[in-house]
Amino acid sequence: MRGAIERRRFRRAELEAPVVIRAMDADGAAEQITVTGQAKNVSLAGLYCHVKGPCPFVAGQRVLSSIVFSEEQVRLFPFARVLGQGWVTRVEPVLPGGKGAGDDSSGQGTLVGVTVAFAPDVTALGMLESS
Repeated sequence: MRGAIERRRFRRAELEAPVVIRAMDADGAAEQITVTGQAKNVSLAGLYCHVKGPCPFVAGQRVLSSIVFSEEQVRLFPFARVLGQGWVTRVEPVLPGGKGAGDDSSGQGTLVGVTVAFAPDVTALGMLESS
């Protein structure tokens, strides 16, 4: 059997980092709907994250995403912060015990997996070197 063909344009980093996703209206203005979660993997093309359900986003919705990486994570993904507009491409429940499933022992809601594709003008900021 042949191996799978990798079609991603950018390298994907499997890491956890805080993410903030804000809904945008049709004119590109940020709306009041904001969700925080944990990014599970990130590339310059997009991200996959877990948020507490219920999730207010739907596939095709415009969003603004911000992910901040720790100094140690910058070794795996060479940016300190990624910020940009994009579109929600997938919203689905995270199956308990499944790949990437987080511990939701708080009982405050189920985990929902959200995938966001970044627009081409995503901003990726590097770490500032300390003197």
